[in-house]
Amino acid sequence: MAAVLSNVLYTLRLRRRPTENRRSRAEVMASIPLRNSVVDWKKDDKGEVSLIIPADQKRILRVLVRVMDLPDKRVVALDAVGSYVWQQCDGEHTFSEVAQALASEFGMTRRESEASLAEFFRVLGKRGMLGFVVSEAAKNQIDASRRTKRRRGANSKRKPTGRKGR
Repeated sequence: MAAVLSNVLYTLRLRRRPTENRRSRAEVMASIPLRNSVVDWKKDDKGEVSLIIPADQKRILRVLVRVMDLPDKRVVALDAVGSYVWQQCDGEHTFSEVAQALASEFGMTRRESEASLAEFFRVLGKRGMLGFVVSEAAKNQIDASRRTKRRRGANSKRKPTGRKGR
């Protein structure tokens, strides 16, 4: 019951995401963005991408589409940055690689590219246009680094760096 309530509060944006669903930075950076196969896309002569999203095929919506003469698809036009990122989401590049390519292509800092890319992916993910995959090799590497950090934290004490702050 508590888990259900927590998810409802998260959906209503009254509470943060439950901790069991949070992803670490390493997991996010190792994830591979993948386009939804249902979403068609085309590139125009300027190099900008238009996403073509078919209408939901539920019975009631099919009837409404015919009766009210609604379009059977939705088109979303992406700007130059969004088009570049969409083309990089081919299932071969990780979040980290796309962020680096975005930073070098558009003259951004690493932090700027990661932040804007995270927001772009969040929006497209919520709308069902993108999904994310974490490969087994990446999972194993993340788990190994976590085990190393735990052992290092439990067995040794950190030496002071001599720097103030942070």
